Amino acid sequence: MPVDPGSKPIRMILLMAPPGSGKSTLGNELNRQGVASYTELEPKLKEMFGKGEEFAKHRPKAHLWIWEFYRRELKEAMLPVVMETTGIAGRDFIDEMSSQYGMLFVKLATPKEICLERVRTRPKGRNINDSNEAYFDNFYDEWHGKTAPTYDFNLTVSGTDLTSDVRLIRETIGRRSVDSG
Repeated sequence: MPVDPGSKPIRMILLMAPPGSGKSTLGNELNRQGVASYTELEPKLKEMFGKGEEFAKHRPKAHLWIWEFYRRELKEAMLPVVMETTGIAGRDFIDEMSSQYGMLFVKLATPKEICLERVRTRPKGRNINDSNEAYFDNFYDEWHGKTAPTYDFNLTVSGTDLTSDVRLIRETIGRRSVDSG
């Protein structure tokens, strides 16, 4: 369970949703606007661990690398650090981080049709997992039915209105800073 972000200054913003929901786009925009520090890890992970079945063979090692990356970022970054995840893997890491740092759990509520269209129109080879649309359709339903209910989100954003989503996150961080300061 996340620590009440009002009890600690927010140091991590966890963007959680299924593929195609806009987590990377939102993370990049938060970084661009100076709201938070975000690094898109997928290109680094593909380079280090491959993609598809190759990545699957190295998944435990990749997860350890990701967790060390975020631990380092949290120690060095001046701004809150953005982590994007589906929340399916790494629950122990998420729990560990939320017990140590103020964490803002953000759910992107992007409609299924939009997620599937985004995944369908991505350039092939861009992502670690280039599964077919049926896979992502099922993933979306499973995520909303089984994964999302196991998290206590502090904030839900649209996943479709970048300006509004950034504003909501910025305002929440601002309120939490004032409340905890």
